[in-house]
Amino acid sequence: MGSQAPPSSNKSVNIHVLVTGFGPFGPNTINPSYLIARALPSTVTPSSSLFTTIHIHAHPSPLRVSYADVRKLVPSLLFPASDRTHLEGKERPNFDVVLFVGLAQSREYFTLENLAHRDGYGKEKRDVDGETLEGDQFWKPKERGEGHDGFEAPTTLRTGFNCEEVLKRWKGAVGDIDVRPSSDAGNYLCDFTYFTGLAEYWRRNPEGERPVAFLHVPGGVADVDIAIGTKVTLELIRALVEDMARGESETGSTRKVKHRRDTTRAT
Repeated sequence: MGSQAPPSSNKSVNIHVLVTGFGPFGPNTINPSYLIARALPSTVTPSSSLFTTIHIHAHPSPLRVSYADVRKLVPSLLFPASDRTHLEGKERPNFDVVLFVGLAQSREYFTLENLAHRDGYGKEKRDVDGETLEGDQFWKPKERGEGHDGFEAPTTLRTGFNCEEVLKRWKGAVGDIDVRPSSDAGNYLCDFTYFTGLAEYWRRNPEGERPVAFLHVPGGVADVDIAIGTKVTLELIRALVEDMARGESETGSTRKVKHRRDTTRAT
């Protein structure tokens, strides 16, 4: 569903954004991340004149808080499994922007996560199936020999968006609502999902675009909380698209998103 043409002075394009939320886990029988995702409108007007409409595609069901389910589902959401189209010899992603939304129960504010972690998911980090990632080598195939699935990846991966610029626009749009940057996605399913998404882009082109972001929301599930969360998420989407538009305008190339190079090498 990605845009089929680059933005230009003569023709604007539509932008397609995938948004996902999570299902229940532990004592969190209602997860506000999914309530927010499904409350989003299907279209929203962008702040940039380079684009005509932002189309929001909320995933129709919550992501299960399961390592195995996330590892299986997320790659298929981001890139086509069949009938592949190509852009400059590379697979075209299904969406222009990907925004994962998750719950941070211990926080009373909204956070834009700027990086995700490959490691640190210990035996105490059990998912809803009681499984952990202890001893998992999926992203470290050199440590387990030949004949296994997986691929070598860095210990951390950063979003392709300029988080400082996104945060400025985001804060300016939400007024007094408390929104902050974060480099701690939690080393649980949120962090794992974020890394899984970023890694799908990274493994196709380590120096290429990585238009994936993660928003952590507080735990309120009342109507007013979901309304605030929906507003915050919409304004973040606008800020992310604006950042992408600026990157494309500066480089003159389609679907190009600026990002800082990852400093941690694959091990």
